[in-house]
Amino acid sequence: MFSLAIFLAFCLCFVESQFPRVCTSDAAFRTKTCCPLWKDKSPCGSLSGRGKCRDWIDYTGRTLPMYNDDRLDWPRHYYDYTCECFGNYSGFDCGDCKYGYQGENCDRKKIIIRREIRELSPLEQKRYFSYLALAKTTKSQDYVILSTGDRHHRETYRFVDASLYDVFVWMHYYSMKPIMINNTFIPNLNFAHQGPVFPGWHRLNLLFLERQIQLMTRDEDFAIPYYDWRGDKNCSICTDELLGTNDDQGLLNPYSHFSFWKVIIVTCINLLFIA
Repeated sequence: MFSLAIFLAFCLCFVESQFPRVCTSDAAFRTKTCCPLWKDKSPCGSLSGRGKCRDWIDYTGRTLPMYNDDRLDWPRHYYDYTCECFGNYSGFDCGDCKYGYQGENCDRKKIIIRREIRELSPLEQKRYFSYLALAKTTKSQDYVILSTGDRHHRETYRFVDASLYDVFVWMHYYSMKPIMINNTFIPNLNFAHQGPVFPGWHRLNLLFLERQIQLMTRDEDFAIPYYDWRGDKNCSICTDELLGTNDDQGLLNPYSHFSFWKVIIVTCINLLFIA
């Protein structure tokens, strides 16, 4: 079974990561601080008891090999000060709730009913794919993507806008870049696959997209459906009404929901992990 957030096979050729838009100013990088003001005008909503701006806590576990990788202890490479949210508050500015909670004080539990996609009515399926299309074309107001030639020099940082869906997809792509140990790329090691983090990381990634769509549509009951392939000899959801079929050349059928989706193309840069 897997959740249908549709990881399309894009040709991605630039390094990306998730950055709060408000934390990409020259001042933020100069001070290495990402503690945005909440609506009460205090960093991390501290005046309202939502969180506080705190110094990064160093990892105290066993000694690790030398990783020249900005993803390790994220986002320590870029910021020394970030928000620590209290209780059920969450988000880069503590302005949201932890997954599963809602309300002004994040004190109401919210149970989302996740259903098998084939159990959805035609209207519900249409709404789901409409939401995905809207997320694909709606620019993220909170996050931008980093495209840079050298992670060690702030003056080379360049941030680009992306849609809500593209931010989600490129978070996955960024986690899949090979790890570099002692200046050597290890192609079969990354931060999302082939390890114990696999199920937890992908679940959080999907919850991120789900929450972004809920906020975009103001539909707090929206839930990404799943596909239960047990007993299926073939891909029963590979229809133009769902994921899409192939044409004679093996390309996505033009009648598919996704056949005309666009891809952001940025010049390929391969220097992000080079120390």
